[in-house]
Amino acid sequence: MVAVTGMRTWTARRWAGPRGFTFIEIMVALAVLALSLTGLLGLRNRDLSAAALGHHLMEATLLANEKIAHVAAQGFPPVGLTEGDAESYHWMAGVSETPFGRVREVVVTVYWQEGGHREEVHLATYLFDGQ
Repeated sequence: MVAVTGMRTWTARRWAGPRGFTFIEIMVALAVLALSLTGLLGLRNRDLSAAALGHHLMEATLLANEKIAHVAAQGFPPVGLTEGDAESYHWMAGVSETPFGRVREVVVTVYWQEGGHREEVHLATYLFDGQ
């Protein structure tokens, strides 16, 4: 807008011109940024939960392997069930007969509580009476 007052000429410039942004444009950009950062934080939280679950799965599998190795080290195991606790895990080792008299099935289950529900790892093997 151009106005003439006496001999002077002045120009009223808008705040947003080719050199700046309007307030609305800045608010929209901030809203988009806030939404995308919120999404990224959600993905980070899910990643942390997955990493914790992976850690528990690894520890539970190692514990189950250890229990199977312990049963196997004792020779041909009798049929039965044993259980116990190790840190935040509970384990059960079951030895059962098979249709083959000289073969026993050993199943170890390790479970723990995570996120309000029970997680489990099952490991099974067969042991042969070599006598």
